[in-house]
Amino acid sequence: MKSQKLKNLDRLFKAKSVVFIGGRDLFVPINEIKRRGFKGKTHVINPKRKEIMGIKCFKSLDDLKISPDAAFIAVPAKSVVKTVKELAAIDCGGVVCYSAGFKEIGKDGSYLERQLFKACSNMPLIGPNCYGFINYLDNLALWPFAHGGFSPGYGAAIITQSGMLSSDILMTQRSAPLSFMVSVGNQAVVSIEDLIKYFCLNDKVKAIGVHIEGIKNTDEFVKASNMALKVGKPIVALKTGKSKIGKSLTKSHTGSLSGDNEVFSALFEQLGIIEVDNPIQFIETLKFLSLTNPLDGKNVIGFTCSGGGATMIADASDKLGLTFPFFNKKVKINLKKKLPAIATVSNPLDYTTPIWGVPEKTSPVFKEAMRSNNYSVAILVQDFPLKGLDESETMYLNDSYSFIKEAKALKVPPVICSTFPENINKDIREMLVKKGAIPMQGIDQCLEAIASAMWFRKKLKAVNILKGTHKVSLKKKQKDFNEFDGKKYLEKKGVNIPKSQEVFSKKDFFNLTLNFPLSLKFSSPKLLHKTEIGAVKLNIQNHKSLTSEFNKLKKSVGTLFNKNDGKFFVEEMAHAPIAEMFLSLRNDKNFGKILVLGMGGTFTELFKDTATLILPISRNQLLDSLSKLKIFKLITGFRNNKKINKINILNKIFKLIKLFEDPANKLSYLEINPIFVYEDDILAIDCVLSCAD
Repeated sequence: MKSQKLKNLDRLFKAKSVVFIGGRDLFVPINEIKRRGFKGKTHVINPKRKEIMGIKCFKSLDDLKISPDAAFIAVPAKSVVKTVKELAAIDCGGVVCYSAGFKEIGKDGSYLERQLFKACSNMPLIGPNCYGFINYLDNLALWPFAHGGFSPGYGAAIITQSGMLSSDILMTQRSAPLSFMVSVGNQAVVSIEDLIKYFCLNDKVKAIGVHIEGIKNTDEFVKASNMALKVGKPIVALKTGKSKIGKSLTKSHTGSLSGDNEVFSALFEQLGIIEVDNPIQFIETLKFLSLTNPLDGKNVIGFTCSGGGATMIADASDKLGLTFPFFNKKVKINLKKKLPAIATVSNPLDYTTPIWGVPEKTSPVFKEAMRSNNYSVAILVQDFPLKGLDESETMYLNDSYSFIKEAKALKVPPVICSTFPENINKDIREMLVKKGAIPMQGIDQCLEAIASAMWFRKKLKAVNILKGTHKVSLKKKQKDFNEFDGKKYLEKKGVNIPKSQEVFSKKDFFNLTLNFPLSLKFSSPKLLHKTEIGAVKLNIQNHKSLTSEFNKLKKSVGTLFNKNDGKFFVEEMAHAPIAEMFLSLRNDKNFGKILVLGMGGTFTELFKDTATLILPISRNQLLDSLSKLKIFKLITGFRNNKKINKINILNKIFKLIKLFEDPANKLSYLEINPIFVYEDDILAIDCVLSCAD
């Protein structure tokens, strides 16, 4: 966004005067701005009514005779552009366009949306086809439905592409601290990227939550995310439209195209964005990050008043890589003195019911255990009783207060987590927040949020963060290589391939300079999976077998391809590798150059043991991604087998990446499957190659 536009966005979100334009759709939003406690001036434009919700109606914007800071438009789509032009003419600070009927409806709507963009000039507009925004910090709501939401004066700023999801979030019983809620709709003028940049500048915004169906401008999204990382503001992303059905619904819903799932995940990973899989984890993670700083280290201490609770914490933590350090001998002795005889000293610690709710008993236990190590966070599992059955609530609160006091004294973030999400009521949640604790609902969700906060802290220290993508224009004219020519191209670029020779007829077999055993192949750009039609013959031991197999192969493919479509060739069989890898490099119009690598061979699609990265990357990033795959165990000495020279093999793979990145080569697609991986070398066994014609 241009600086003036950014200033106007600030004026919009902090409006001191608001004008509502429309008819019956204004009743609820006007009520909501009143209920929110807005102290500024409110005006209404409607030529047919004298008043709406007790506010006098002006016939036109000319009659208003002021420049409002914000406008809420709820008029038919055909009237929106004219209204926006009039608002721009009187220097309105910004607009929320609730009206629908733009690019989400197709060609005519897209044209109207382009006209809307032009009409805004330098004036920010949220929408169209959106719910608007709520500023919890200044009690300003330009929102078309009754809304909830908890704010202690700071919290997460949430940006969604779905109005209904934003409304659902505001009705959750989670007490996630909020600073802003924005429903962006079609993003005709103001985009998700603009809002991320804007919220980065607000100290009251502790984290940014983004619900994404599609990204409008990848490079701007990268810049915005880097800005957030630079100021230490975590972004939590919920990407929807992942399934085949979900993708089609996303396209018709907002007009945004949903990108490839793995590439989105790669983008988030490389930008230090925390990706979650569901709305509940989205809210719980934002809650956690809004109430504490990103966590250094990975050491956790847990407390329960139940052996079962301690086990559940341990089980859920195991898959997340969280560490619950053992107590040393001295600490164990001290804890045994403070605990009942039935207690087992361990981390997580079940301090048992005999001392439950007795502060003079539990406080020393909490203190002794928490000071035993440099813990990143402390967890107390508490499921509070229902109203009407709350005779024991005091006991729970006693333990909570003792735990919070000791944790804060030791500067360890205190988390109070219920096993079942509903087992902390609203009053207790908000009381815990005021006391400086983090109320989390659900053990799994709690631990995943903790793991995410630790991961984000590592990303803050990372050197290799995606700064931008390789912009590419996908040209329609492509030159597709058959396997033989593709591998010869790679050989000229310094990539090792098996020795091979093209053959046209049986006569060529007598002039072979290759050594048996051989493979015989038919290669064509139209044929991606040769084994499925028998276009590959392996382990041919002599000339007689070669002639026989050639006759069979020529007969089987002759009806499928003419002479100009492909080539017959033979090549020396490579000796068995340590492992077979898959490598793919491609151009993507939204994300630039994409790398996918992992387990190769005939089981590539079955195991799907692959990693996706957006270029450019460093060698360290390549090694880090490779080390997370199952194949990494195979190539690094699994069960005392041979292992690779990591530096040499990484250099070989990186050479292929640089080959693809070099614009002089004009490569648009390169797939090698399999790559045979040896101790010090790699061998391209099969390839698919395309370049701009």
